[in-house]
Amino acid sequence: MTQLFQMDQYIIRTKFWRVFGGAFYFETIEGSPVAYSKQKRFKLKEDIVLYTDESCTVPLIQIKARSVIDLGATYDIIDAQTGVILGSAKRNFMKSILKDSWSINDASGNPYAQFIEDSIAILRRFIPFIPAKYHFEIAGQPDILMQQGFNPFVKRTRIMIPPGHPLDRRVIAAVALLSSAIEGRQG
Repeated sequence: MTQLFQMDQYIIRTKFWRVFGGAFYFETIEGSPVAYSKQKRFKLKEDIVLYTDESCTVPLIQIKARSVIDLGATYDIIDAQTGVILGSAKRNFMKSILKDSWSINDASGNPYAQFIEDSIAILRRFIPFIPAKYHFEIAGQPDILMQQGFNPFVKRTRIMIPPGHPLDRRVIAAVALLSSAIEGRQG
């Protein structure tokens, strides 16, 4: 299994201002690259792939929208090495107006976790320099945190996973990437 899926902390780095899509660099806390994704701008149906590096030759995870409309869309999370569906993330549209909210579902579609924004999304959409904060919530487990640092040119989002947490690290990386990509499209 790749280094990314064994780490308890890592950074997703991307530029705030981008015109034709975004590049997402997954790095160790020290700044060493461990994975990479590039999103094409203006796609009607989201299809995001996380690769081992910038050569984009070894895919790790694929995130595919089930529909074109993004309001309450469901995104399948697929292990790109095996083709196995790991689960899905469904955006809770009405809740997401004020604070982003997602249901994390298993491969059968049963919800088992939540991905919830702790900052106020509607304010962040108008003032893009306000750092976002999120957490993964799963019953009986400590929260997984995702927090942006403030920088007007490069967005660094830190993912902090309690050691031994049972949520699949591939799903965590996929939801963090999906959230970053959608947020970047809105900002």
